[in-house]
Amino acid sequence: MKLILLDLDNTLIDSDYNLNIPENEFRLEVQRLADRNICVGLCSDSAVITLKQWVGRLGLTGPIIAERGAVVWDHMLGTTDIIDVPGTKWLGSFREEFVKTLMRDFPEATIMIGDATRFIKDKSVGSALTQQVFAVNGFRVASFSFFACRPRKSQPGLEPDAELLEKVGVLVTKLLAEFGKSKESLFWDENSRYGILIVHAPTTEKWRGVFMMANRMVSEQTIMVGDSMSDFLNLPDVIQYAVGNADSRYKQKSSFVAKGVLTEGVIECLRQCM
Repeated sequence: MKLILLDLDNTLIDSDYNLNIPENEFRLEVQRLADRNICVGLCSDSAVITLKQWVGRLGLTGPIIAERGAVVWDHMLGTTDIIDVPGTKWLGSFREEFVKTLMRDFPEATIMIGDATRFIKDKSVGSALTQQVFAVNGFRVASFSFFACRPRKSQPGLEPDAELLEKVGVLVTKLLAEFGKSKESLFWDENSRYGILIVHAPTTEKWRGVFMMANRMVSEQTIMVGDSMSDFLNLPDVIQYAVGNADSRYKQKSSFVAKGVLTEGVIECLRQCM
């Protein structure tokens, strides 16, 4: 069996969470690979619940490596494993304290807890909300994230609020100190373009989850398709592929670089595997 893992953000989808080719065309390529005993799964920073939605939409047949490698969802067994329970368990309590702190320091803000990505994608959200909106991901089990947003002015929905994100990032730093942690000791991913802050434990790396899943599946070959150095797994049995919009460092590490960007580039990579 051969295993292909796809990064999600900026590889499979754009910043608006869209494919750049018809969905049915992508599903057809996945089915062709499945007919050749090649599984296609996801390897992303996102939570399992978000990635399962894409698995269903696109007919993917492989596992999910979620939360930057901290969580593995086995498609065959239907089980979810956390790679480093002792090193990540505290993040659940941290999320609870973060919400309490938001309620205290931003009493007029709207705080939504749950599938944060779905909140952001929902264009009908926003008309009845306050000017400061926090969407906290309540489904992460080994990491922490939230969006800092505001309602769009000219249309329904939410848009990133970079100033609010920066302000609350300082709050997160102070709260981490109460847990005996520091920004520098963790993997800190603050993205003003998306209005999101993601915090991972230092033991969280994509290669750990991939290594576990590939061994469990007894995969004869594993291919990782991505766009940045966070997708470089540095494992001896993994081949790296890059989409056309990937950064130059990742392209240099890749055995194959697609001409197309995003989903178009992913399709090129999939066809290269046949």
